[in-house]
Amino acid sequence: MEDSCPVNNVAQQAEAQRFRKQSKKIGRKLSRRLSLITKVPNIFNVKFAGSESPSTPHKIVHGVSTAATDGTILQAHEITVIAPDKTQRLMTGSSDQTIKQLLAGLVFEFSLEQPGYYLGGSLAEIDENSTIDFLVGDIVIVQEDQFRSDQKHENDGRYCLTEKFIYDELAYITCLKSAKELYGEPLRRMDILSIEEYDLIFDKLLKVADKCSQVVKEIQSDMENWDPVFAQIGSLFSTNFWDHYNDYQDVHRHAKELLREKSVLDEDFVAFCMQRKGAAKNSLRHIIDLPVYQWRHRI
Repeated sequence: MEDSCPVNNVAQQAEAQRFRKQSKKIGRKLSRRLSLITKVPNIFNVKFAGSESPSTPHKIVHGVSTAATDGTILQAHEITVIAPDKTQRLMTGSSDQTIKQLLAGLVFEFSLEQPGYYLGGSLAEIDENSTIDFLVGDIVIVQEDQFRSDQKHENDGRYCLTEKFIYDELAYITCLKSAKELYGEPLRRMDILSIEEYDLIFDKLLKVADKCSQVVKEIQSDMENWDPVFAQIGSLFSTNFWDHYNDYQDVHRHAKELLREKSVLDEDFVAFCMQRKGAAKNSLRHIIDLPVYQWRHRI
């Protein structure tokens, strides 16, 4: 009898440890779900709104979901917008309106030729056909995206090409960096991605973005003192620069495999990415593919 006591104690301790681990796992999962609650219902709102007849009359009540006589349910939303002159506007529209429709008046007011819509904070580009219920709680930035030359050396072909390269490269860098705040940090905070998974997807991606930013700054510095005869920018794309792209190739395949696995096995991951993709133009999968595409077209 005495010999069995230590065995029983060990068994009880092991059982208690398993219980604590299971409780902690359940707690994390509940925390995830609670974090998603404020966002995920919008997915279903859009799904049901998309099945309605466009000719059906709607009743909209500001701030409250209300059923019209035909059963159609819509909601009025207020969206905070930063206009091209940096002033803040509060725009109100119905949940079935697209961001393009909501901001048509603002685009006309500022005579924007190629309007761009971006999420405040992450600066992720917004799909202009996204319905505004995906953007509740976000800040929308509206700006002119039409490329314009500074015309300092308009007769110098190399200068003009370099100028356009910088414009395109800055958009590419912004897109890469947006992945961290748009997808990475929220997924990590909600324990949907572990630290190891986060690093696999985002670490090398952000290093590519940082290296590209460094090169752009060096090119911009050269352009301030542009000499049509001696100006050279090719030397800025050093072996070290391409090494960052080579390093990214090594992890890209594993990152894609992880995303595929998450898409099949983790419903919280799928729900969150669906919600973010509802507003943002670029999915996480698209963003992590961009450096591979750039690398193949630059070598």
